[in-house]
Amino acid sequence: MNQSVEIANDVVSPANRHRPPQATIWLPVVVWGIVIFVMSTSVFSSLNTSKFIEPMLRWVFPMASAATISVLHALTRKTAHFVEYGVLFWLLVRGPMVGRPYTAFALCVLYAFTDEGHQVFVEGRTPSFYDVALDSTGALFSRFLNLAVSEIA
Repeated sequence: MNQSVEIANDVVSPANRHRPPQATIWLPVVVWGIVIFVMSTSVFSSLNTSKFIEPMLRWVFPMASAATISVLHALTRKTAHFVEYGVLFWLLVRGPMVGRPYTAFALCVLYAFTDEGHQVFVEGRTPSFYDVALDSTGALFSRFLNLAVSEIA
């Protein structure tokens, strides 16, 4: 007995019958892409983030020198790059790029380049190939994490 259902000349298998529409699958990726884009604006420049990150760091590390706080601020900002693209990769391979991790990684790298290109036009921001490498590393780490989790499950 054939369990496929023919709908408008498309064959839908039972496994794909409950898969959400393409627009719904891409929605989390698009929303996260917008979050990354907003974080590339002058609102999240180093000067502006220092106004709330550095006081938090001073609270957590009250004995730290100004130089240490400055380094921790920079590390926090770079960690954000890593995490942003790790999440982007994860959203891609858990959504529209299921089974296509290399394509998902390529999209992350491409978006990292366009994100840094966007910063050319943003006052208070400077594009950096180092940041593209850091973004790509975050996506790659997410790939390794994804593989590790799939091995456990």
